[in-house]
Amino acid sequence: MQLKNIQLSDSLEDIARIGVVFFKEISNGAVSAPLRKRIEDLADELRRTVAERPLSELEGVRRTRKLYHLVGVDPTKDRPSSERLLRRVIQNRALPKISKLVDAVNLASLSLQCPLGVYDWDKIVPPVLVRVGRPEDSFVGARKEPVSLEGRLVLVDGEGLFGNPSRDSTRTRVRLGTVRGLVVAWASAESPRSYLEDVLKEVIELATQFCEARVSESGILGY
Repeated sequence: MQLKNIQLSDSLEDIARIGVVFFKEISNGAVSAPLRKRIEDLADELRRTVAERPLSELEGVRRTRKLYHLVGVDPTKDRPSSERLLRRVIQNRALPKISKLVDAVNLASLSLQCPLGVYDWDKIVPPVLVRVGRPEDSFVGARKEPVSLEGRLVLVDGEGLFGNPSRDSTRTRVRLGTVRGLVVAWASAESPRSYLEDVLKEVIELATQFCEARVSESGILGY
């Protein structure tokens, strides 16, 4: 699969920008102590600097909520994954330990307040389309719960829906044995391209440092 195999629906061209990174090689596994310390250090910093502020004042939170508003979704009822991570930290709740790749991506998402989806490349059947969910659209979430996706931003491959900025499906989730990965970053079309470029750079740096990842291709979809 290549960047050209992922398309943004025409209806989203003035609404969304999507950043994509393909990792052709990953050393995934249990979360390492250095990665966990990096996450805990960031969590401590965020509790010191933003815990007493309304989340709506934070630029990253506002930017992502804008994307949801543009497609008619209330981001306080269906929260972006990045904001859910931030709220968990502020509430002094520990972030889950999942795997090196997932936790590295979560670290980038929490740091830059950008919703990021991370998927097992080998579980995806190209081509992939980014569009708005239809009334009948749903998938089985990571906790094996049914997730309705009508009116939501969604990723669709040859076997169905598998991700959106709030939740991801069981079918394409990253496992400890995952050797190739796809990361998708979500932003509004109003967000500067430089912002998404910084997000992708951070994802690549963290995955390289903690997962010995090698990049196959990366890029941005949307004007």
